[in-house]
Amino acid sequence: MKPRADAAWDYGPLASHYDARPHYARHLVASILRERAVRPQSLALDIGAGTGRLTERLCEAGLRVIALEPNARMRERALAKGVARHAAWIAAVGEALPCRGDSVDLVAFGSSFNVLDARVALDECARVLRAGGVWLAIWNHRDLGDPLQREVEAIIRRHVPDFEPGRRRASPAADVAAHGAFDDIRAYEQPFVAAIDRAQWLAAWRSHATLQRQAGAQMVPILRDIDAVVPDAPMVRVPYVSRAWSARRVSR
Repeated sequence: MKPRADAAWDYGPLASHYDARPHYARHLVASILRERAVRPQSLALDIGAGTGRLTERLCEAGLRVIALEPNARMRERALAKGVARHAAWIAAVGEALPCRGDSVDLVAFGSSFNVLDARVALDECARVLRAGGVWLAIWNHRDLGDPLQREVEAIIRRHVPDFEPGRRRASPAADVAAHGAFDDIRAYEQPFVAAIDRAQWLAAWRSHATLQRQAGAQMVPILRDIDAVVPDAPMVRVPYVSRAWSARRVSR
């Protein structure tokens, strides 16, 4: 099955900036796993694992994690740091999972479900999950009510008036419910404030693939203008919300 064009887009040039992004809220991931009774040593797939942000959270929970990431530079960065190295890393995509059917307890997407064909990805999740297994997707969203974030959004739309954030800010619940293989869909969120090195936060914008695609040559002036409005201080306090959705694989 052919991945969508945006899933096949080359993330390699962005890999060096990915670790400037904040972690997913630690207690949110742990609480979802407890609520869903995903126990230590359960087998989990982290699909589109990037440099291992969600992989680290799953490894911290004691899961046996297979991290699927098609981009070699992303995998290299993940294997060079942190608990993410405890996962098994495989070059694979979410539309063709390299697992036998009924073999996995958890499938997870950290800021990656939105770049896949939802129906095809859910077909694959339904195939590999055991009955009662858990589907999970999570994103970090900047709090756009924050004054600095409003300024940043204004800059983006000044340069790219038709900017579309796409599915990464939309709930996946309707796609999951319509698929038919999942039920008990739940939504979660946890706000947090990340204190980020100013230079790192600016670098993180260079990993914003959705913006990169739409901005094109305007990306340089966008980054320049964001740099101009960020407070001239060593650290920037950025409010985020980790938002997640989970569902269960229904019995066959």
